[in-house]
Amino acid sequence: MGALDNIRVVDFGHYVAGPVTGMLLADQGAEVIKIDPPDGPRFKAEANATWNRGKRSITLDLKRSEELTIARALIDRADVVIENFRPGVMDRLGLGETEARAVNPGLIYASMPAFGVEDARANMPGWEGVVLAAVDGFRPAVEYREMVQQLHRKPVDRDGNPTFTAEPIASMFAALLSSVGIAAALTVRDKTGRGQRVEVPLFDALVQATGVYSMAQLPFKPTHGAAMNPWDHQYRCSDGRWIHIACNQPSHAEKLAEIIDRPEFIERGLTERRLPNTAAHHEVILALTLEFASNTADLWELKLIEHGLPGAVCRSGEEWLAHPQATEGDLFIDLDDIELGSTRQPAPLVQLSDSPSEVTTPAPQPDQHRTSILSELAGSPPLPKPAPSAPISPVAGPLDGVQVLDIGTMLSGPSCGRTLAELGADVIKIDDPTRGGVLFHHDINRGKRSMLLDFDTDDGFDVFWDLVEQADVVVENLPPGEAERLGIGYNALKEEKPDIIYVSISAYGTTGPWAELDGQSETVEALTGLQVRFGGTEQPAVWPYGLISDYGTGYAAALGTVLALLDRNVTGEGQQVTAALANTAGLLQSMFLIDHGDKEWSEPSGPMALGFSGHQSLYECEDGWLYFGANDPKQLEPVLGDIGTDYENKLVEWCEQRSTADAVEHLVKHGMGAQELTWLHETMMDPIVVRRGLSVIREHDGIGLLRTTGPGPWLSRSMVNAGRPASSPGADAESVLAEINRADELDRMVQAGVIVLPAT
Repeated sequence: MGALDNIRVVDFGHYVAGPVTGMLLADQGAEVIKIDPPDGPRFKAEANATWNRGKRSITLDLKRSEELTIARALIDRADVVIENFRPGVMDRLGLGETEARAVNPGLIYASMPAFGVEDARANMPGWEGVVLAAVDGFRPAVEYREMVQQLHRKPVDRDGNPTFTAEPIASMFAALLSSVGIAAALTVRDKTGRGQRVEVPLFDALVQATGVYSMAQLPFKPTHGAAMNPWDHQYRCSDGRWIHIACNQPSHAEKLAEIIDRPEFIERGLTERRLPNTAAHHEVILALTLEFASNTADLWELKLIEHGLPGAVCRSGEEWLAHPQATEGDLFIDLDDIELGSTRQPAPLVQLSDSPSEVTTPAPQPDQHRTSILSELAGSPPLPKPAPSAPISPVAGPLDGVQVLDIGTMLSGPSCGRTLAELGADVIKIDDPTRGGVLFHHDINRGKRSMLLDFDTDDGFDVFWDLVEQADVVVENLPPGEAERLGIGYNALKEEKPDIIYVSISAYGTTGPWAELDGQSETVEALTGLQVRFGGTEQPAVWPYGLISDYGTGYAAALGTVLALLDRNVTGEGQQVTAALANTAGLLQSMFLIDHGDKEWSEPSGPMALGFSGHQSLYECEDGWLYFGANDPKQLEPVLGDIGTDYENKLVEWCEQRSTADAVEHLVKHGMGAQELTWLHETMMDPIVVRRGLSVIREHDGIGLLRTTGPGPWLSRSMVNAGRPASSPGADAESVLAEINRADELDRMVQAGVIVLPAT
């Protein structure tokens, strides 16, 4: 029994974002009816075998009145509608939210256009590349240590050409956020009987994917940026292959320094996250470069595993599918597809222990279930209108009244907690004061209360358990086995509090030979093919925003949390939610990451890649670059004249003779999609972006004005917001202790080092 059993979804999605959202819901038990045009899915791709699994299919020509009547009847009987057309398309068909909810007030109506209705680009074809160009998603594929330097430069000042990114990251993040929003809207409907609109434009979702790379102190001062940590870096090995080490913790860096027999690095403080100067940085880089060049990548990986250090060889997607963790773990499923035959495809994104996800049927053929669907329509009336309920508070979030204890580290766990806070939960963030600085605190801990508590002490352990007693949710992404060692694992908490929802996030999944290894976003992205797909085999590169597996997994875990809360409303029981960075990496790459008998690994990658084809590609103009997208090269005829067979070279010459602004204007005027490459800083300062709450500028203690991302307006009737700025780490200890009647112990525990307060 999945958490969404008995939820009926009508999926009008096309291309990527809509179908993936439908898949995420179907994987959790929802009944999903996929509606395609008469000639089948608009996007002809083998990934449809993944994105449409578990669904039923009917084809409808929405230009015919009798077929439109069927679509309306399906919507009248649905709990959720998914669509990702341009704004206004569904309204013109008479299938828009207003008309649909007039008949079916409990309907959750989820929309994922490329750009929101108030954006001037709303009616332009919103190809994935167009959205990426608008949020600085095409940057040169450079060595990891140069990534931040490139980010701090305007596109015209960067070294090298922009690199095309094949993964549809904007669509995937839109699907993740929409799924969380749908689940949250269902919790509100359980309380009120009312549905609402969930809207996550691809542009808005991609802003969320930028994460900490959008964060900046204002006024912004462009610099070349700080060098990346040499202990978190890619190195070429003796066999020409690359490995990514992620020894971010000083203890990890110290152990690696001992392995390479450089104890002086520890003595001189060169194993800290921030090195004292540029010379020291280059010294460590050189030493590690020489060491890793002395042996093969596979042997280095084994050595790192032996010493418990995070690291992984940079593999291709094909190599990842053959890796023991992919073949023996819980990250892929085997499914016999109607068209492709036997396939291996990414497993469901998130698992719930007591209401597990399960894929029971392969993707259907177009119109496969027409007879049964029409028969059901004839025999079932529309859903009854819900009884009137108390009005929704204008300041209440969907998770208002839910208390979360967030003991996550780094990014994925705290990102889950942040998302729950944005949805209205009261989140208490507990960090271990002995671990050193709280990374990315102002990005991932906004909207929370902060406490620095050492619960590896008797007093700290007692405080933690007192907090558990009043909590609904605990979120952790500690190293494998750490929670159990501390006595705060799921089984221990469930025994004392059966209704607790316990969210566990791992790097590599819960089973398989790598399940017990410590990993980071960088090592997961190296292992699973993301870095090779972007940078190529000669020099794998981190995707322009880095950390997308971390942030994506935070949203995946938040989805699982809200689903578990929905389930608890029915059963009264808690359960464990598990998510993994490797599962998220599988989702992000699911357009390509499917194996079958006739598989060809031919997607574009590497620094010379500019696009999928001449009519979906990057082009250089007089003053910069743009991305151009069209359905067919013939759309270029009004611009280029007779395109013949050499339209790509003609378009190259045409762009070279024009400014980006002039070229974009001409292409868009003739119904195509085009967007100049926009610097992320300029995107984040755009008045529309600020007004929509995607870019949040506020005063922060000890810093001044700081810009971070914000959630944007996901839901039409329920409050979603960034909450208060992140307080100084540990600043809320007294108020948290007061709620468990232990405020009078604060001074004693501070003196004992159990609790640490911010420096004054």
